[in-house]
This record gives sequence, structure tokens and C-alpha cells, in this order.
Amino acid sequence: MTNTAIANALDSDSKFTDSQVTPELREAGLAYLATYEGGFSYLVDLKRRNPADLSLGQVRGVLNCVRAEILRANNDKFWDGVADGRYAITLDGKLRFFRVNTPTAGRWSGFTFVTEVFGGGAIKAIRGLEARNEVLAVIANDPKALARFGQELGSCGKCGRVLTDEESRAIGIGPVCREQLGM
Repeated sequence: MTNTAIANALDSDSKFTDSQVTPELREAGLAYLATYEGGFSYLVDLKRRNPADLSLGQVRGVLNCVRAEILRANNDKFWDGVADGRYAITLDGKLRFFRVNTPTAGRWSGFTFVTEVFGGGAIKAIRGLEARNEVLAVIANDPKALARFGQELGSCGKCGRVLTDEESRAIGIGPVCREQLGM
């Protein structure tokens, strides 16, 4: 399988660069492109061209598309149990706040995004795969993390809306979201 050569060469924390595109990887990328049946317009356009005419940058782009596909497939196996929401977890000895978002439609469907939430509404994307997986593992093993977010910040752990009544603040989740969660 051509993806094996690409998978063996990929770095989960950074995309392929021009200098990493070896003849073997070029061949694997072109083989992937030749059998591509998806709807991503970049790959559809490249598939219509003569493979010999593709530039180094275009082949690198194909390899990075395969990289994203491999990483998505690998990550889906591990984090199915972490639902979209906001979580407060203890990490590195500090209480930290995160948001998990997994789009179900569009270009990013199936990807899981993790952002750290700071005071004043500032956020920072967790980009490194190892750091992202560490956060998701802690969340997966802390059943109170969603409610803790709401209890600490006064915003619903599921949807992020301000919690306006005493019961919701105590639970950390608003009434509509509690109903959706079967609580």
C-alpha cells in the first residue's frame, strides 16, 4: 500500500517539506493520486494532470493530504469517547481549561480540534499531536471534567453559555444541555 511508505516517513507534528520528498515518496504520492476517488478539489484537479508535469510543491501537497488522512484515521481510534465540549482538567499541576470540537460536516469533518481557553476569552490551539493526545487522554479519564469547567467558570461545560441559575452553576451544565446529556 502506498500509504505505508508515506506513513513511515511522516512526522505527526509537522507537514512534509520539499527536502523530504524523496523519489520513493514522490512515487507513493503519485500512486495515491492515481487511485484517489474523493471530492477534495485540489486532488481532483491534480489527478487530471500528467503526473510527470507535477511540481515538487504539488507532490508535497499530495503527500500532506495523505498525511492528514492517516493522522485522522489514527486519531479517530483513540478519542471516540471524548465528546465536544469544554473541560477543566489538572495538567502539569495546574487547573487548565480546554475546548474539544469535532466537526461533522465540511472540510474538517472527522478531525478533532483541541484549544486551550484562557481568561478574557483568549484561546490557543493545541497543535502538536503528542500534546493534543495528552490533553484528550486526561479528559477521557476524568468524568467530572465537563462539569468542572462550568463550576469553575460559570459557563456551561457542554455549550459554553453563561449559567444563570444556582442549580446550573452547582452542576456546571445548563438545563438544556443536561436534558441533551440525559441528566
